[in-house]
Amino acid sequence: MDKIKLSYDQQIDDLKEKNVKFELYSEEDARKFLQYNNYYFKLKSYASNYTKYSKVELSNKYINLDFAYLVELSTLDMYLRRLIVGLCLDVEHLLKTRLMRDITNNEQEDGYEIVKKYNDNYYSVIAGIKANKDKSATSDLIKNFDENDNIPVWSFIETLSFGHFIELYDLYYGVYGGHSYSSYLGSIKFLRNAAAHNSCLLNSMRKPYSIKIKKNKDIMDALSKSNKFSTSYKKKMENPVVHDFVVLLFVYYDILNTPANRTMREKGMRQVKELFLKTMLRNDNANMFKKNDVLVENYHFICAVIDYLENCRNKPVLKK
Repeated sequence: MDKIKLSYDQQIDDLKEKNVKFELYSEEDARKFLQYNNYYFKLKSYASNYTKYSKVELSNKYINLDFAYLVELSTLDMYLRRLIVGLCLDVEHLLKTRLMRDITNNEQEDGYEIVKKYNDNYYSVIAGIKANKDKSATSDLIKNFDENDNIPVWSFIETLSFGHFIELYDLYYGVYGGHSYSSYLGSIKFLRNAAAHNSCLLNSMRKPYSIKIKKNKDIMDALSKSNKFSTSYKKKMENPVVHDFVVLLFVYYDILNTPANRTMREKGMRQVKELFLKTMLRNDNANMFKKNDVLVENYHFICAVIDYLENCRNKPVLKK
């Protein structure tokens, strides 16, 4: 049966029917929140972090869930998405800078040949860029692409989406070798796209997860060698969002681990710590979420990862 549209009063009633309490957040304020701050379908998705009663007659009712918890989770999720987008933009910029440095120093590459190789493998990408040039913020660059696709890589990378840039990045290091971050970029791309498209992240902390992931071996090895993490980190890293965020933190810390980039890294890590060590603990959140083991354990795990990276100082955190 198709689900019907609910009025705001019906949305409140639906939550109450599912045993969502309004003890910390009044029904009147909840109606206003649903009208002006967030919408019902998105907000109620955070309830998936909470368990329901096992008894058949109570099977659709949540345990220990107040509307205020949903509001706070949705707000923290917004802050997390903004943080992720910022970190990913820094990573993308440094990836492009390193790629251009390697191309500049590579006597076998003139800056055109790698684009030709890319076009041989992904012809439809360049064709699509040309076809949509008038809709692009980089149309001035695209209009200079010649008919024979004789395109310099330094302007080409400015026209690529992050996903297509990763293809070029992987192709270059596949052809010429050298250190690359290729094995980590799928996770970063997934997280970046989710955050940039305003998709919920903190609504999927509890099993079953929507997808099964292949955990990054190098990250898992690094975690296994530290006495900061108990064996439970393996289960934490089964969560796609947790796994990909940890990968992002490792890559962020590592790719900015040069004297020229450490000021940028310090600024980014300050923002990470501000969110996790201050904002997430505001409004007595420690007590608000203390009965939710999944949220608490994942929070402490991420904090441990942050502390681990900070204690690495300026040492490499990923294999070269």
